[in-house]
Amino acid sequence: MTTSSWIVLGLMLIIMIAAWVITRKSCSAKQYDEMQLKIRAKGYQIGFFTALFLMMVLLLLLESTLLTLVTPGFVAFAALIASLTVFAVYCILNNAFLSLRGNAKSYIVLYTIIVILDGFNTIRSIINGELLENGKLTFCSSTSAVVFVAFLVILITLLVKTARNRKEAEE
Repeated sequence: MTTSSWIVLGLMLIIMIAAWVITRKSCSAKQYDEMQLKIRAKGYQIGFFTALFLMMVLLLLLESTLLTLVTPGFVAFAALIASLTVFAVYCILNNAFLSLRGNAKSYIVLYTIIVILDGFNTIRSIINGELLENGKLTFCSSTSAVVFVAFLVILITLLVKTARNRKEAEE
């Protein structure tokens, strides 16, 4: 890994720790009802089996040497992010993503910031020709693109569901 990759990973770790510390206080106030907990458990299950299936596909592709445009690290990371995205989308669509007193606006703002930052980083990588390394998508070069797509899907789902809930409440 290059020095810039370590710096990016270090910054990501610092941001994750800061987000954890900030949200830790609000997590104690989160309360989900029994139906939400059941839906979240089903979401965890679906996310787990998504990761399991994608990892199995990865192993088959590695054994068949069909994996030529991406590295195994990139595919493994993409599979894990895809499973988290599946969990989030399932919970959002079934009203189990936010707690009973959850505020969708704070999530929308946070995810919008993540999408903008990763979008700029992905565009910069494409313009500078850094998205591919030796003609392959690698973990280091393409991480922000995967995160951008995942959070964009989650953000769009959250926006649509929030608008739909607001419309139903008005009727």
